[in-house]
Amino acid sequence: MFVHEMGHMYAAKRMKLPVSPAVFIPFMGAVIGLKEMPKSAKDEGFLAYMGPLFGLLAFLPAIPLYLYTHHSFWALLIYLGGMINLFNLIPITPLDGGRIAAGISTKLWGLGIVLLLAFSVMHFSIIGFIIVIIGSKEWYKLYKKQKSLNKDKMEVQELEHLILKLKQESHDFDSVQELTKKVKLETSNQEITETINHLNSKIDEIKKELYLQQLSGVHTLSEEDSDNNQQVVEGILNNLAEKIAKFKTEVETTETYYKTSKKTKVQLFLIYLGLIIALSISYFYGNEILMSHPEIQKIMNR
Repeated sequence: MFVHEMGHMYAAKRMKLPVSPAVFIPFMGAVIGLKEMPKSAKDEGFLAYMGPLFGLLAFLPAIPLYLYTHHSFWALLIYLGGMINLFNLIPITPLDGGRIAAGISTKLWGLGIVLLLAFSVMHFSIIGFIIVIIGSKEWYKLYKKQKSLNKDKMEVQELEHLILKLKQESHDFDSVQELTKKVKLETSNQEITETINHLNSKIDEIKKELYLQQLSGVHTLSEEDSDNNQQVVEGILNNLAEKIAKFKTEVETTETYYKTSKKTKVQLFLIYLGLIIALSISYFYGNEILMSHPEIQKIMNR
């Protein structure tokens, strides 16, 4: 598992993606954390398949070592290396197979869910059920994003137009609130809605403060107070502009992230298929020599 994770780390460094140091988890292996996500499904596929590839290369020397020594340890290493890396190639996120499949077609995630669900039911695998739940949620989340893509693109255009108008009218608080009234009800982005609500609340506070001063006989705010209020509103508008820019990036990512060329799809498919074949052969070969080993036969016949 450590070598497997080193494969991911090597790929991440090749793509200049910052990663955390490998952390060893007892009974599980090593895990690395990405500090920045790949920019496309093609990059994610490369990052994903380097793990099983390194995992395969790590236990291949066990084959000649077994043929030379006939020790059960090397047979077990071949068997476990093939099984663990092969399991990891099931086409379901967050497994490596799902991330490779994403560059070919996200429809393969459905196949992965069915395969892993069947495996989990047959072997009553709790980990398998958990991965199925995670994978199903990710697939459904992507489906919802892609289904609402055209609507989200239109919304981004409207929000960009809105922020320009708001900045032009930022000195007129009544106009600002009037402009945001319709958007607050229609936008699907929670962060943007919360920022607009915050903007309106702050303007209400400023209006209330001005009203109370007028009741006390002061009909206008001092220049300093007016400037401070203006800065507060402009600060919130700048924050809103950042949220809109972030939303736009998310929409663009949804539209382009999983788009790969035919050449990339073929390359990923051939690498994926090659890994599945190599690991399947290793798994079945390891199982055969392990089960037929005299030491294992003795244990089984007790």
